[in-house]
Amino acid sequence: MLLAARSQAKPSPSLVIVTVVDENGVAVRRAQLTLVPVAGGEPVRGETDVAGRARFPAIASGTYRMSVEKPGFYPIANRIVDLTSKRSLEITLPHQQEYQERVEVHYTPPVIDPQQTAATQTLSSRDVINIPYSTNRDYRNVLPMMPGVTPGVGGQVHINGSSSTQIYTRLDGFDVSQPVTGLLDIRVSPDALRSIDVIGSRLPADLGKSSGEALSLDTSMGDDRFRFTTTDFIPSVQSRKGLHIEAFTPRLALSGPIRKGKAWFYDAGQGEYDLNIVQELPAGADEAASWRWNELAKTQVNINASNQLTTTFLVNRFRSPNNGLDALNPLETTTNLTQTAWFAAIKDQMSLPGGSLLELGFGFDQFGSNDVPRGSLPYAITPEGTSGNFFETGNSTARRFEAIANLSLNGFDWHGRHELHFGLDADRVTYDQQLARGAILIYREDGTLDRQATFAGPPAYDRNNLEASAFAEDGWAPRSNLFVNAGLRFDWNEILRQPLISPRLAASYMLTSDGKTKLVAGVGLAYPSTNLALVSLPLQGQRTDVFYGPDGVTPLGPPVVTTFTADPSALSAPRFLNWSVGFERMLPRQTHLGIDYIGKRGANGFTYQNVGSGPAPGLPSGQFVLSDFRDDTYDAFRVTVRYPFHQGGMVMVSYTRSRAVTTAALASSLDFPLFSPQLPGPLPWDSPNRLLSWGWAPLPYKFQISYVVDWYSGYPFNVVDQNQNLIGLPGSRRFPDYFSLNLFLERRFRLFGYEWAIRGGFDNITNHLNPGSVVNNIDSPRFLTFEDSQGRAFTGRIRFLGTK
Repeated sequence: MLLAARSQAKPSPSLVIVTVVDENGVAVRRAQLTLVPVAGGEPVRGETDVAGRARFPAIASGTYRMSVEKPGFYPIANRIVDLTSKRSLEITLPHQQEYQERVEVHYTPPVIDPQQTAATQTLSSRDVINIPYSTNRDYRNVLPMMPGVTPGVGGQVHINGSSSTQIYTRLDGFDVSQPVTGLLDIRVSPDALRSIDVIGSRLPADLGKSSGEALSLDTSMGDDRFRFTTTDFIPSVQSRKGLHIEAFTPRLALSGPIRKGKAWFYDAGQGEYDLNIVQELPAGADEAASWRWNELAKTQVNINASNQLTTTFLVNRFRSPNNGLDALNPLETTTNLTQTAWFAAIKDQMSLPGGSLLELGFGFDQFGSNDVPRGSLPYAITPEGTSGNFFETGNSTARRFEAIANLSLNGFDWHGRHELHFGLDADRVTYDQQLARGAILIYREDGTLDRQATFAGPPAYDRNNLEASAFAEDGWAPRSNLFVNAGLRFDWNEILRQPLISPRLAASYMLTSDGKTKLVAGVGLAYPSTNLALVSLPLQGQRTDVFYGPDGVTPLGPPVVTTFTADPSALSAPRFLNWSVGFERMLPRQTHLGIDYIGKRGANGFTYQNVGSGPAPGLPSGQFVLSDFRDDTYDAFRVTVRYPFHQGGMVMVSYTRSRAVTTAALASSLDFPLFSPQLPGPLPWDSPNRLLSWGWAPLPYKFQISYVVDWYSGYPFNVVDQNQNLIGLPGSRRFPDYFSLNLFLERRFRLFGYEWAIRGGFDNITNHLNPGSVVNNIDSPRFLTFEDSQGRAFTGRIRFLGTK
């Protein structure tokens, strides 16, 4: 640890200022400081601001024991400091490393932060490494290990009832959500993550473009020591239909100084090979291999003591030649899918005279996708599955150019302490899409043709958007036990062309003088980012369906033409009113108790409504018009307990009771329209009950045991007939309850002078049925057959941690 004291120009006799920075000289915000007089007396507590400074306005001269702590950093405990003549201190608080000389890694218990008003869940780098979540090569799979976060389709997540498209995601301060869909598609090695923050309610004004939730990914940086780690460099095998490689997912991280004390680098790469063998398909047509690679490269240069320049470059690439292969979709129906993503950013952080902090940055990201079928045969859909060649060839490119500017002013006193923050954000989003669609044939259970769909439209289209945002925020501490965060946010984009004003207010109150009990509450408006994929549906052209009689030959009437129409500028902007109340208490033995209620009310949500009448009696209408009549409701009550072990282990247990419903539960597209009128129902990710627990504990002889227990109510799904008409109400059926117990054992050892760690164990050790799909066609003899369950699986991991 580095603890340096230095004099400054004659501060006030009663004023002490402590500045906390990390090992790279970057200010550490919201570090908790405690000063205890050696001669005896009451402790004095403080917290660092955005510039890393904590002010103690009335400190008597003398010798003190100082403690500094923040989750994710090595704490300083009872360090002796002399404040007789020196009234200004600078402290270096290093980030926790997986393995570091002379420092033992111990779990840092949660600290009740009196100035933390946002409902934030945090996973440190150690949590990401230790929690035995399934498919741990994808960091998105660890996100549901945080209370309030539930898993979605394809690695997506839902936070407190939100859609996956309505979460604001940023990487090192820049927006990295897919610019068109809003999905979380960017990939980075789990080893590169320093911390993951999920803000589920009471968002500060600097976080916008969401329904009230945000995900923040903070990646690592090198320091003055060269480090090298590697993980999973031995492939796993499977015995399904013979002996095959199942997965090879090596990860590598390298970091160190470019110039000690001045410049550093960090590089983390991840490769992935997966082979999926479908038991139900014949040999030679039962394998789907895929390859993935991502690389993160960062540098930081301290131009001087008050100016840090950081660059980031991230690349993703994915290829799946037999994409979509499963028991219901044989080899001929698959596609050759290639996806790429790029992200580059530069950020300059400057400490200004007087104690203010200015941050300027520019970022660019690009997402590309190319999906090509295996041929041009007609695509056929039956109640038992599909055949032929997939009907759609697609190529798309989405780009975002982003400029940010944030200014945090030096605090001032007026009826308490004030800290003002201001920010600007400008984004240019471009979207280019090429589509070619063939015919779709839909057959009945008896083999007769029910209908044929053909498409007509432009081969290519584009849609762009310009977004501008600004915010102002005041963190006000009128009393030592009361903190109020008041903010105002402004958003505008060229799709809606409406000024959107979002006031937000949150406050925390320390109920006890020992700092161990806190009550927090807040309310605010949030406007989600405009979904370009949704408002661009009218540009895709039209679909024509011909319905046939029981003989499969005679048309029932004129064709049904499906079109989408949208004028978003004529509609009210979708908005969410969010409010929440939280209670925190530190119990004996550093046990942290959290109780939360979260409420959300969405209004004016965009949805396509089927209007008009069909071309003939008995035929549906295909005229879909974008409207703003969708309302969403979410309520949740949550209890969370965290208990740390003295030897470095911990246990987390959380239970959530929630409800997520909407007035518009049906989603239609040109590819798969639902001709039913809009109806209310549960959201597709509604899960009324969830019990989550995970943790780890040290064992003798350098062993460590870790586990995950996850149980939640099954998600709802719709029932349709062979004509793809909705049967009953939306969400009338549910998947079985999900339950998984993962249990792993890890041991560290030294070999060839290096530190290693090997872990092995079982995912879903009880082999509980956790299906991922269901036959929801009521006319199929396999109706309500649940499939794609991930059964019991043994997995292992080997990590090279380097030298001590």
